[in-house]
Amino acid sequence: MSSAVAAALTFFFSSCLLALGSDDHLSLLQLDAKGLHSHHSKGRLGMMSRDNRSVFGMDFTHPEDTGVIAVSLGFQKCGTTMISDMLKHHPDVLRVGAKELHYLAGPEAMFHCNKAGAPVSLAAFYEDCFKGESPKRGQAVLDFTPTYGTMEFLDGFMGTVQSLRESGAQLRFIAVLRDPASRAVSSMGMKRKNNEGNYGNMTNEQLDNQLYHRLTLRQGGGASRFITDGEYADSLEAWFKTYEKESLLILNNPALNDVVTWHRVYQHLGLATPTDDEILRMLTDTNDVYNAAQSLKYEMANTEVYEAAPWLMKKLKEHYKPYNDRLWKLLGTDPWWSSDE
Repeated sequence: MSSAVAAALTFFFSSCLLALGSDDHLSLLQLDAKGLHSHHSKGRLGMMSRDNRSVFGMDFTHPEDTGVIAVSLGFQKCGTTMISDMLKHHPDVLRVGAKELHYLAGPEAMFHCNKAGAPVSLAAFYEDCFKGESPKRGQAVLDFTPTYGTMEFLDGFMGTVQSLRESGAQLRFIAVLRDPASRAVSSMGMKRKNNEGNYGNMTNEQLDNQLYHRLTLRQGGGASRFITDGEYADSLEAWFKTYEKESLLILNNPALNDVVTWHRVYQHLGLATPTDDEILRMLTDTNDVYNAAQSLKYEMANTEVYEAAPWLMKKLKEHYKPYNDRLWKLLGTDPWWSSDE
């Protein structure tokens, strides 16, 4: 395949697709594990490139002595499901456990596989979440719970991470960011699409009013995760006070359909990197499944994609501007999205 065709295919898909977390992807393209292992090279190659695709992270293009636990720091409605579903195609990723384990946030998140609160050992984590299976050298397991990095759960999450590290866990973290105003709108729209509570019957105008109410609540000193989940700078500044930058690969959502972005994801996790053609096929399959499933959801809910009114988008952009300014300073990059309407 020519580089021009590959580039065209890479950017063909919408920049903000979020893939589903269903088991449908398990029956899709299966890669040749033997061929992929030939891509490994020994040694750590240093920090990743810093550009409009990603920042931070470390190139671990060699298998660790033990397997890797790949964990999402967040954030909801930013693309963590797409990453999880793409990684499930990889033959060295163990397909055990749910996409969102909600295990590492500490005792307050006692659902899914979490039986006793924060784990005290690596063995407990594997037993509770992965049926006792553990990744071997060059393999990985996934926990892409999108809420770990939110301020509500971050302290408990960081404490559990420390517990796992002391048990010898090899942890790699990934965070995905998107324009926080669009993220807030998508989060509200998800409520209507999924027919949650009274949201299922709301008009766009009523959803506008609901989201604006959350915004005014936040600006008055209250908390609403519709809004606070997009205040990324707060979470990332807290994270980097404790953990090194190389531990976290931060991805820009529009770059999730870029082959180069996936090279960095595999390298950060220490997994063998598929060929560009294989990555493009996986992207095609993942996006096709997502589009079909989303169309069905909207049809069943008898609704359409929620688009916020211009006046509301303006107010959301104004709210997030100081957080975005801190974010670009922290990341050391040019802005990934505009703070203007």
